[in-house]
Amino acid sequence: MPEFPSAEWATLFRGALNENSAYAQAAAAWEGDFMLEVLADTPAGKSPGIYLDLSHGTCKEARYVEDSTTVNPEFVFRATRENWQRILRRELDPVKAFLGGTIKMSGNPAKIMRFIGAAKELIETAAGVPRDP
Repeated sequence: MPEFPSAEWATLFRGALNENSAYAQAAAAWEGDFMLEVLADTPAGKSPGIYLDLSHGTCKEARYVEDSTTVNPEFVFRATRENWQRILRRELDPVKAFLGGTIKMSGNPAKIMRFIGAAKELIETAAGVPRDP
């Protein structure tokens, strides 16, 4: 099984997202790009992530990025590797994690809040993608 984050996991995630009719419906009016960033373990380390280009309920692109500072998406969600794993195992609610500061976000919070259903479906789909623990 692939690990999160990785190129193989990104490919599986894109396929799963594009097959999710609940996501397609919730995100029908959404257009924008995201980075799911894994914070570096050390101050000098790189922060890898998964870049997503999303448009009206479809995922046009999902790719692994070794250093997320090389990409400038509209939204970036940042969390430690441990907290991403907890979210993907459904042990940590992503909305509560965001509101409580466990996940940090950059981007327009008003826009994200209008599409909270799409964001939940996106994370729920990610949780269903097979990965190494």
